[in-house]
Amino acid sequence: MNWLDPVGAGFSLICTYYFTTARRLAWLLGMIAIVLNVILYWQKGIYGSLVLEAVYFVSMIYGWYEWSHGATRQERPIRYLTAKEIFGLLPIALLGITASIIALKAFTDSDVAYLDGTTTALSLLAQWLLCLKIIHCWILWFVVDALMACLQLHKGLTFHSAIYWLYLILAVTGYFRWRKIYIMENKNISYVT
Repeated sequence: MNWLDPVGAGFSLICTYYFTTARRLAWLLGMIAIVLNVILYWQKGIYGSLVLEAVYFVSMIYGWYEWSHGATRQERPIRYLTAKEIFGLLPIALLGITASIIALKAFTDSDVAYLDGTTTALSLLAQWLLCLKIIHCWILWFVVDALMACLQLHKGLTFHSAIYWLYLILAVTGYFRWRKIYIMENKNISYVT
């Protein structure tokens, strides 16, 4: 067994827990997890996830900044997507999935291009929503985590697969925690009708 599997999975799990509690420390822990996971995915030939980890590293820096300062120099509040935003993101997700699969099939020897490409594209979208503190990220993470658990198990990464099953639980937990924070943050807002 490769030591990177349990150690990288452990850091990823702790990082995700901190995300569910909306704590900025998650971004730093995520950077450590990413470095470990990049090496592991390279060794296992999971190239879409490898590229995804590199993008995650950049997003960790961006997310840390956004959660700390945002455009208004205040901590970014949690929010929901509008229906218009959701329908605008659907074609972007489909295009991302298609492009990821095509790239993996054309430029790698991946034997899991469809699953790897789908999880890569949806993970990028979920990570972007996470950086912006949009609660819908947890719904996407639930889908991604189920698919990733299967992919990791198929590739023999038992610790990472187990972690992704735990991520399913954390995604649900994260959604409800963020919803509670959202309600508390917006409790004192009065609306004029």
